[in-house]
Amino acid sequence: MIVTFDRTLIARLLAHAEVASERRATLTQLFDKSLRKPGHGAREWGRPEDIDPAKIPAGLWLVGDHGIYMMSNGLPLLPSDDGQKPNLCAYAREADPAQNAGRAHDVKRQAFGGDDGCEFLEAALVRRALSKVSGDTLRLNITPETLEILA
Repeated sequence: MIVTFDRTLIARLLAHAEVASERRATLTQLFDKSLRKPGHGAREWGRPEDIDPAKIPAGLWLVGDHGIYMMSNGLPLLPSDDGQKPNLCAYAREADPAQNAGRAHDVKRQAFGGDDGCEFLEAALVRRALSKVSGDTLRLNITPETLEILA
């Protein structure tokens, strides 16, 4: 499923993640013992309080739940421009419940499968993708098994 994002907004989210001194961990990163605080590495499954936010690399979360969107992993959160939401998100145009309510769920299900998901996209990967994009759109091809950034 090919989905498109506003290139300028993705660049803004990435800039926020890159300047943040601390970041939030994805569920997958909770398993990464190299991101833990000293003395918090015994359990296989870490808890958020086990993670050292300064060790988490900069990047974006690609989320599939109520639509498909990207957000910065930087702390403090980057609020929406209107101040109505605590965290600014860039929705895929095809899966934005506010703009495409009838289709957003179907697009999300095709891309992520039946379950919700969150994939971490490292800053360097996103930066390279943005540098290859001409125009105002970043396109991704997402399936439950693969993620491809299209130039």
